[in-house]
Formats: sequence, structure tokens, C-alpha cells
Amino acid sequence: MVNIGAITPEFVANISSNIFIQVTKSGKILFFNTKANCVFGEVVVGCNLEEIIPKSSSCILLQNIKISFYHQYPHHFYWGFKNRFYLVYVYPQDSSVWLCFDDITEKRQLAHLLHMNNQRTLFAERLAKLGYWELDIEAKRFYWSDEVYNIFGITEKDKTYKKNLIREFVHPNDLALYKQKLKELVSIGNEVDGIIRILTADNVTKYCKFVAGLIYENGEPKIAGIFQDVSMLIGEQKQLEQARAEIDMINTAKSYFLAQASHDIRQPLQAINLFAEGLKSAPLQKYPEIADKILMVSRNLNVLLSNVLDISKLDAGGICFNPTEFDLGKLLMQFCDEYRIIMQETEISLACNIKSVIIKQDVVLVERIIRNLLSNAIKYAKSKIKIGNSKNCFWIIDDGCGIDKNNKKHIFEPFYQCNTLRDRAIGGTGLGLNIVEKIATAIGADIKVKSKLNSYTIFKVCL
Repeated sequence: MVNIGAITPEFVANISSNIFIQVTKSGKILFFNTKANCVFGEVVVGCNLEEIIPKSSSCILLQNIKISFYHQYPHHFYWGFKNRFYLVYVYPQDSSVWLCFDDITEKRQLAHLLHMNNQRTLFAERLAKLGYWELDIEAKRFYWSDEVYNIFGITEKDKTYKKNLIREFVHPNDLALYKQKLKELVSIGNEVDGIIRILTADNVTKYCKFVAGLIYENGEPKIAGIFQDVSMLIGEQKQLEQARAEIDMINTAKSYFLAQASHDIRQPLQAINLFAEGLKSAPLQKYPEIADKILMVSRNLNVLLSNVLDISKLDAGGICFNPTEFDLGKLLMQFCDEYRIIMQETEISLACNIKSVIIKQDVVLVERIIRNLLSNAIKYAKSKIKIGNSKNCFWIIDDGCGIDKNNKKHIFEPFYQCNTLRDRAIGGTGLGLNIVEKIATAIGADIKVKSKLNSYTIFKVCL
């Protein structure tokens, strides 16, 4: 049995895992324990610290010894020796100082490892926009990771563990759902998850995925969970849904387009067949009349097929844009001369007020815009059409049925035609304006439409 009274400081020092050395102010060793002898080699009472420890390391010890003597109070400092790290405590006495060396190498390495793991966790949370939270049910105390604060838009000065941030920032319309999930968690014990909205401190709506479960510390349950900002994912999902809806609309429109085109193509083909059959039994004097009708129907069919092919080519991106300099006024005059001849068969007059203007555009595509707009004007005009230009713009005016303001947005859609369209020698397919719009978009032209119902329509194109 150990005699407590016989236990001396030297005995305690010798059984300690720390290094103990008693030195004078000058560094002369008065006492050392077994651990010191193991670390520093052959230590002898009466030798100086500089004899057992290199000067570069012993000078730090001597400096702190002098500080301790001067202030006469204990202190500590960190010290490195032979790839080991020590926390050195200095205890001054009247004429000597006790040095206690606590080897913290493993603790330091562990602290560094914990620090790096924490940095990795923070980095992963930040990249994944995922924050961790925890609730001590009994103490009613929260823990929020830094990323939770970031997700909720909380600044450094407003961080707190006292507030229930979930109750404060979850969208009012989603809070009941979230509470119900937590009730299920507490009552059943199974993990719960879902997606809710939050209103951040700066009033931004975010979508967050949440998961919550129970963890235990010393047998006591705690609620732990994560919030992950999935706003970008939700946004991309909505864009995909919108794109899918647009594709469905395009497919529906194409199906309608094909159905209309098929219907409109069959009509003139059937008419040509009927007129051709009529030639067999018709008297000779009826031949020119029937031939004219066949020519008219054939011309309309040719226009329809050309327009359908143009639409398909434009939709497929097969248009070639080749801008060159040309005289817009000269081009418009050519159309005036051409269409005056065509319109001799009608009761419509054509007035042209043309100026010479040099522009740089694709002359072939501009021709197609002019031709389709003129064909459209002839379809609807009652008695007159006007063509004019100024700088890089031209306009075509007809005194036809006009366009109701509610239908104005539909005029560039395929197969749209005014309800008051009358039968004319030059028929229509309802594709001309759709082609005009597509070409204008391709060459960067701007089209403006002004109309008064039952009075006039103006198409102005700026190239």
C-alpha cells in the first residue's frame, strides 16, 4: 500500500507521461524526470539546456523562462522539437522554474484533420447548396450550418441559434405540409422528405428539398435534417415542360398544316379532273372557256404547292441569306409593271409612287416578300392598290375588307384568310403572309400592319 505522505513532487513527475524539468534563470537543470531523459537523451543535473537542446530551440525556452521570472506568473507557449509539437507550461518559483512539456503532436494532427474535414464538408455543402440543421428537442435549441443561413439569405450579423428559421422562412402555403411531415417523423420515427418553398430574408422565393430524421445522443432523440436549394433544378424542369408543350403545339400545328394543305391541294386537282372530263363531251366553242378554267386552277395549284414548299424550306432552316446592294425603287417599279398586266383582268387599279433608293439586302428574298404582299392585296382589294417607298422601307395599301383588331394577331398564321374574301381569278392559299413573316425574320426586316375594318390595310416593311 502506497504511503500518501511519502509521495513527493519528484515521484509524481517521474510517473507522468509529460516531460518535467526544473531549471534556474540561466537554464541550469536542477531536476528532470524519466520522460525528459527519454526525449532529450543523457540529461545530467547541473548541465544547461543548451547542452541537451540545440540553440535554435533552447533559446525559445530561455526567453520564456526569463519572461516568467520577470512577471512572476505562469504562462504557456507552443514549441516544436524533432518533428514533435509541445504545449509548454511555465511555473515560476523563487529561484527556479518548472517546465512541463505536454506532447500535443497527435492532438494537433487530429485537430488539423478535423479542420480539413470541416472545410471539405463546408465546400461540399456550398457546391450542392445543401445545409444541415439540428434540433435538441429537450433543450429546444437549434443548430444551423452556414449553408442553411446562405439558403435562407441570412447575413452574418443576423445568425442565431435561438430562432426557429424554418417557421420564419418557409412559405406560408407550405408550412402546414412541413409541420405535418415532422409530426409523422416524431410519431412514427421514419425519415420524411419533400419539396417546399421558402421566402428568403431578401424576399426571394426558392424551392428546397428537405429530408428529416431522428438521431440520438446519450440516448436522447434529436431531429436532424437537411435543406437543399433545388430552385435551378425546378426552373430547368419547368423550362423542359414548357419546351415539351411548345413541341406538342408545333406538332399539332404541323398536323393541322398538312391537313389544310392536303384539303386545299385536292380541291384544284378535283376541279382539273372535272374540267378535263368536261372537255370530252363539250362542244368546240366551249373549249377555250374550259381551258381558261383549267389554266386558272392549275395556276392556283402551282402557287399553293410553291407556298407549301417555301414554308417547309423556311421551317427547316434551308433559306440562304445573300445580301447585295440594289435599287429598291427599281425593283418595286418592275413589280408595278408586271402586276398592272395581271390586274387588267380585274377591276382593281394600281398606283405606284416610287423613289430610287439603294439598300443592301437579299434581293431574291425581298422579291418574295413583295410578291406575296401584292398577291395578298389583290385578293382583298375592292378597287385600288397603292405601292410606295421611302429610304429603306416600302408599303402596300389595299382598300379591302380590313382586319379586325382581335384577328390582327392571327394574320401571319398559316391558312388565315379574311371572312369577306371573294372569289377572284387570282385565288389564295392563306400561306402568303406566313411566308412573308418567316422571310422577314430570317433577313431581319420589320413588318408593321395598320388596318381599318371594311376600309383599308397597310403593310409597311422596313429592310
